[in-house]
Amino acid sequence: MRSRNPLRLGALVFAGSLVLSGCLGTGEESGANQPVEIFGGITGTAEAGLVKQAVAEIKEATGVNVTYQPSRDFTTLISSKVRGGDAPDIALFPQPGLLLDMSEDITPLGDVDVGLDEIRQTLIPGLLDSATKDGKVYGAPIDQAPKSLVWYPKKAFEQAGYEVPTTHQELLDLTEQIKQDGKTPWCIGLESGPDTGWPATDWLEDYVLRTAGPEAYDQWVAGKLEFSSPQITEAAETVGEIMLTPGNVQGGGQAIVSTSYGDSAAQMFENPPACYLHRQASFITTFFPDNVQQNLDEEAGVFVLPPVEGGYDGTPILGSGNFAALFNSDNENAVKVMEYLISDKFGTPRYEAGGVLSPHTTFDVDKYPDETTKEIARQVNEADVYRFDGSDLMPAEVGTGAFWTGMVDWVSGQKDLKTVLPEIDESWPS
Repeated sequence: MRSRNPLRLGALVFAGSLVLSGCLGTGEESGANQPVEIFGGITGTAEAGLVKQAVAEIKEATGVNVTYQPSRDFTTLISSKVRGGDAPDIALFPQPGLLLDMSEDITPLGDVDVGLDEIRQTLIPGLLDSATKDGKVYGAPIDQAPKSLVWYPKKAFEQAGYEVPTTHQELLDLTEQIKQDGKTPWCIGLESGPDTGWPATDWLEDYVLRTAGPEAYDQWVAGKLEFSSPQITEAAETVGEIMLTPGNVQGGGQAIVSTSYGDSAAQMFENPPACYLHRQASFITTFFPDNVQQNLDEEAGVFVLPPVEGGYDGTPILGSGNFAALFNSDNENAVKVMEYLISDKFGTPRYEAGGVLSPHTTFDVDKYPDETTKEIARQVNEADVYRFDGSDLMPAEVGTGAFWTGMVDWVSGQKDLKTVLPEIDESWPS
């Protein structure tokens, strides 16, 4: 779900590099004819068919004409548009932290009739908290992509006699076994244009949940537990044991930083595989080769990143998603569209295409396109803990700033953890 958030690049509802709408209106229009502008950072051209489906779906369900305005520089432009008096009716935020930073300009969902009480009952527990401030809810998710997943090339993996690990130690043992067989265990890529580094933050977030647990994770995300604390340092060292041990990753640290996250995933399916393990969210399937996507159940295997011995006693799931926020409650049609966007009725054509999941536990799992996605959805719904992507919740100068760059500096070998973690702490706004 990136340029910053790969959900912008995956099989998502509002993807597209052009303005897609029913019938564009003028500022003089009102009432039933008043169009609704949605602004977001989800861009790309590969999903044009899904975009048209989404626009048609919204229009059919609400009777409202919708215009979607995409921008690769959403994070910067949404702030300038609001300050300049040009706020969209609705915005799609990949980062709830940024959404909450702008809460003074956003209509709390409890102040309008958008079915807030209903979605509280249907959303995955904890998701709505990500857009809540001082007891008020300022946004709600329209999708979610679980991230705590490890993918592997199913046929080659099984032919080699490898078995899916159920503990962190078994994962380390599998990594060593693959190396002893003369192969490379992992493919990892951090490159994502101006957003390079976010996959490494996901790794750390996943391991904070597994080593320190959800309570410590919440304190960390809220700025109450420092990056340089023993808990976060231990999680980072656990990541480093996999990512930075010689021979574990295709190309080593420098290649990790310079390899695109999407390209790194596709390397699993080369003949022979360039690697056998790849930790990434559900949307990564859209970067698999076409023949793999068409036969996902047969070609790709997946398991949840295992728990760490002595750490959190349970199965935590890390996830991300796009949150809709209402800027113009004076536009009655915008309120109507907002109600539909955040309900469990929205998005079935998109979910049926795969790549992302509904944020609602009430969505019929059998509507997902393959058994792989169905099983992922079941595991998410049954997880002991679901937590939103930490870097997306932190203030922008930390989460999408110092955290990203700090992880790149560390992985590439430019700086060590003792230097990087305190530097990220220093970026936290007072």
